[in-house]
Amino acid sequence: MPKSLEITAIFGGIGGLELGLHRSGHRTSLFCECDPEATTVLQHQFAGVPIVSDIKQTDEVLAKISPTSNLLTAGFPCTDLSQAGQTRGFAGGRSSLIRETIELLRRRPFPNVLIENVPNWRHLHKGEYMAEVLSALEGLGYRWAYRTIDALAFGLPQRRNRIFVFATLEGDPRRVLFHGNHAPVEGEKSLTESAHGFYWTEGTRGLGWGEDCIPTMKGGSAMGIPSPPAILLPDLSVITPSANDAERLQGFPDGWTDFEGVVDENGRVFNKRRRWMLIGNAVNVAVSTWLGEQLATQRPYEGEPGTPLVEGKSWPAAAWFDGKVRYEVPIGAWPVNEDRQPLARFLNHSGTPLSLRATAGFYKRICESTLRFKPGFKEAIAAHLKRMEAFTIIATPKAPKKPAVESVEMA
Repeated sequence: MPKSLEITAIFGGIGGLELGLHRSGHRTSLFCECDPEATTVLQHQFAGVPIVSDIKQTDEVLAKISPTSNLLTAGFPCTDLSQAGQTRGFAGGRSSLIRETIELLRRRPFPNVLIENVPNWRHLHKGEYMAEVLSALEGLGYRWAYRTIDALAFGLPQRRNRIFVFATLEGDPRRVLFHGNHAPVEGEKSLTESAHGFYWTEGTRGLGWGEDCIPTMKGGSAMGIPSPPAILLPDLSVITPSANDAERLQGFPDGWTDFEGVVDENGRVFNKRRRWMLIGNAVNVAVSTWLGEQLATQRPYEGEPGTPLVEGKSWPAAAWFDGKVRYEVPIGAWPVNEDRQPLARFLNHSGTPLSLRATAGFYKRICESTLRFKPGFKEAIAAHLKRMEAFTIIATPKAPKKPAVESVEMA
């Protein structure tokens, strides 16, 4: 019989991890989230579930945790680990909050723990921050497994790799993360055969190029501004997707974060400009739904244990700890291979044409870059730039001529 778990959600965000788990039969009894807009989303989308705001207030959090809660989730902030951030690691003030979660586990053990973060977590500073968290879990008696998982495998046209760690006091952690191993579906199409996603904020050293998909949505760029990826459509127009389509690309229902004008209990009006940040930072719901199914069924894992990890070696894409030994496991990022709708047809809402300023800056960077681009890409961007220049000239009204002023000779 499927197992239903009761969730305590630390760093709840807009509930991407928990929504998928709910769809698989689990339920949340407590959220911890400090962001005002994210809290508004949680209050409306998970009505009745208590929310505490500060993970650092350990006593307050402990007092609110249900005695029957048996799964702690923690999609902790990626700000200081992400390549889009400042990569300060746990020296930063945001990503280091995972240490508060470890302290919580010391004082109130959970049978099951599910942690999520960006792939750079296992690379940054030679993997020391990954080692810190996994070693802390081992010290608390947990066996763990982690795997890099790509949302593209679940039928959504977004390439999005994330690391998921499952730790348990109750058995083999591989039974949740290691089922299914499919080869990624690859294939090139011309610019007019399918849509192509890219980062318009880049172009010098990278592009984030996506064939019939967008690159990973981010909460913001290295410049700290909301930066939805651009999409070159088959008609060679260049747009950025709407926030509602961004929600759908993350597996949320259309309008999940659309609370424009809503006033919270502190009198703060929901800032719609922050929707992109909320969506870009969320856990993909298609992935979390699959995780919820694995948590519910927990089928025995019968694969090989893998190869013992060599101390000092880089963290691999997947690994596990059996209580004594850490193993590297040769398993890919696609646990499933679901049919994917073409990106151009997936979009339900009109996007926004990439602005003149954004296009001009991007075009300048790609012209100066030594990167190799798909045939016709530079020309398509140049054509879009010309269209935006023409549109700007047409849309900008000419200032009326000032009437001539006669000089009056004073007596």
